[in-house]
Amino acid sequence: MSTGSGQYDAAVTIAAIADPSRRLILDLLRAKDGQAVRAYEEALPHLGRHAVLKHVSVLERAGLLLTRKVGRQRFCYLNPVPLLDLARQWTTDYSAAWGHQLIDLRNHTETLERNSTMTDQAPDFVQQVVIHAPIQRVWDAITTTDAHRWYFGARLSTTEQGADYTIDDTDDRTHIRGTNLEVDPPRLLVQTFDARWDEGVRADAPSHVTWRLEERGPLTFVTVEHRGVAGTETGRQSARGWPCLLSSLKTYLETGSPLPLPAGMAG
Repeated sequence: MSTGSGQYDAAVTIAAIADPSRRLILDLLRAKDGQAVRAYEEALPHLGRHAVLKHVSVLERAGLLLTRKVGRQRFCYLNPVPLLDLARQWTTDYSAAWGHQLIDLRNHTETLERNSTMTDQAPDFVQQVVIHAPIQRVWDAITTTDAHRWYFGARLSTTEQGADYTIDDTDDRTHIRGTNLEVDPPRLLVQTFDARWDEGVRADAPSHVTWRLEERGPLTFVTVEHRGVAGTETGRQSARGWPCLLSSLKTYLETGSPLPLPAGMAG
């Protein structure tokens, strides 16, 4: 898992990906994210259910895999952040090209299902980052005008529960709009998410985003869940964008400076 500094432990990450069966599980997630555990049992029939569950637990402890239980099923999601942490330890600065190669692990396509709330559905996308900062500081960075410092110039207009919000850039162009469905500072923010940043995403129906913050000692675990985007252009672009945004949030809170604007994200 993470070290006391908020970084994922490189030795744990390397050990987790050293086993070929665990790499196969990650490959399956790369091909299709959000699969139930039984999919890995079918892909590794020679191991048996107990051994597969142990491999899933190792990947989860390493932070490479996140799980969500929906009903009686347990769904798994790929989390590339430990690989990004590992890469940063061996590079002198953040390389957008290298980051995008790792983030490509997140590309996925699934059959789209939506309902009015989506909160009972398994997320299409789950991303987690560990930040060495108090939970209130992280919440303030996400929900106040301070967001423009790490969100590549964008800012959230309001977090009032039930209110409509926009995320606009410095030229007042709206990139995202929606409604704040649930606001529980400093731990939970649930919003509808209507992407407007280009013609491709404007054709998609609004989706749902959930921010979950959990404080563990000096660390804050930030988890983003995105529902209702499987098979959409919003989902395809968000799978690349969320890791960049969360990495920038982490870097800003821990160093005072955000990541440089990634290629392809300029307005």
